[in-house]
Amino acid sequence: MEIFETGIDVSRYQGDIDWQQVAAGKQFAIVRAVSSSSSGVYMDPYFEKNVAGAHEAGLRVGVYYYTYARTESAVINELDTLLGALEGLKLEYPVFVDVEASSLQSLGRTELTRLVRFAMDILDQKGWYPGFYTYTNFAQNYLNMAELAAYPLWIADYRGYVGYQGDYDMWQYSSTGRVNGISGNVDLNYSYKDFLPLIRAAGKNGYSQGPATRTLTDTELVVYQSNTIYYYAPEPAALSGTLAAGRYPATAVTDGEWNGSVWAQIVYQGGQYWVPLQAGIAALAQEQGEDCAEVRAQLERAQEQLDLTRQSLDWLLGELES
Repeated sequence: MEIFETGIDVSRYQGDIDWQQVAAGKQFAIVRAVSSSSSGVYMDPYFEKNVAGAHEAGLRVGVYYYTYARTESAVINELDTLLGALEGLKLEYPVFVDVEASSLQSLGRTELTRLVRFAMDILDQKGWYPGFYTYTNFAQNYLNMAELAAYPLWIADYRGYVGYQGDYDMWQYSSTGRVNGISGNVDLNYSYKDFLPLIRAAGKNGYSQGPATRTLTDTELVVYQSNTIYYYAPEPAALSGTLAAGRYPATAVTDGEWNGSVWAQIVYQGGQYWVPLQAGIAALAQEQGEDCAEVRAQLERAQEQLDLTRQSLDWLLGELES
């Protein structure tokens, strides 16, 4: 499978993290939100700090919680703490139920599968995009994976390959990784899926369902200036990276303005991103090089601006000479 992004997962055990250093080599982080101890369910003391730091550094973020729940009431108790921790967040990766505790094995495959699905169904109903985490042996012996196939799977296997034979979306391939910005070991992961378009389309994880769009065919986005910013959502705050000058396949355009701009959706590096259309910076054109109406209109506006600027400069020069 083609790797979409590389990332890490963290909890209080990683301590203070320099997220800017992490972001130099990783693209996403899955942050532990909740676990349990002999005192009961608790929120990871580094959770809020880690989510904020990862987002500020430009990483995409998801969340997991470690479950010990053996009954529906225990599931609800864990989720009460989790949902409180998630309030107000926007997440670009799923909220994962971490199912690996040995204390759950005696429940049997049928009952444990039912409880995991019960937890994910509640998360979905509460507006979050759920998935689950486990490791190969646990998946093969203690869960009915066919009943959970509709949900994203994050699988752990440290043997250099994944022994689980079913489909999966993420692979935790090491628990002893070393990453700049983190002291000690950290889990390393591959993601094979761009979850954000799915999250946005479903209106989950704090994202609205987005603007109305028109599908484009045989159309490209022409980027006239290098370092043009592209976004993972049609929002000014959803900065993702910069594009070189060139032409990029365009798949959709917003039906009118959204957040102050008309946005084009492009395919870039295996993902789908958004670029605001701006005269002289980015415009739509037919693939064969025949400019479409939007391009011509924008070029005409750009020319008008240049003419006005030239007139202003001529006037200033005249004033200086006099």
